[in-house]
Amino acid sequence: MDDKNYYTNKLKSFILFIISAFFSVSFMYYDLGNKKIFSVIIAYFAFIFLTFGWIFSLFLLFRRKPLLTITDGQIIIYNVFSKPFTINFKDISSFYISSNSFRGIKTTEQINIILKTSAKKPSNRARKKNNIFWLFLTADASIQTDILNIKTKDLLKILNNRISKK
Repeated sequence: MDDKNYYTNKLKSFILFIISAFFSVSFMYYDLGNKKIFSVIIAYFAFIFLTFGWIFSLFLLFRRKPLLTITDGQIIIYNVFSKPFTINFKDISSFYISSNSFRGIKTTEQINIILKTSAKKPSNRARKKNNIFWLFLTADASIQTDILNIKTKDLLKILNNRISKK
């Protein structure tokens, strides 16, 4: 049995921790006394989001369990705060990579999984509305590769090799 476990990228988690801790601590020393109420509300929301980022990065730094396990027969996707999600290779039709970018800088990248018997069949209306991107509507699960300790293209090659064996 050839199990492959992929863990958190500790360097990215540490950088996330440093950035979010820096901004949340610097917010505590920022004077909001003469600011408009809208600016104060936005600043407090930013502080809350940065604090959650700080806590999430701590969870990733101290996590000892893998985030992704690939066995001979299935993929197990572990989430940080919820139960694991298991997909059998015999149920998978294909994979594709999607990424988001902001002003030319890639922000996130993920591998989407399309199952053979998808529960999310797009309607004809959705296909007409998104005639180019209707395939994105059928993705049943995804693997976030940003926080994993492997490159997306390498992981996609491994997954495609496992599908071709079945």
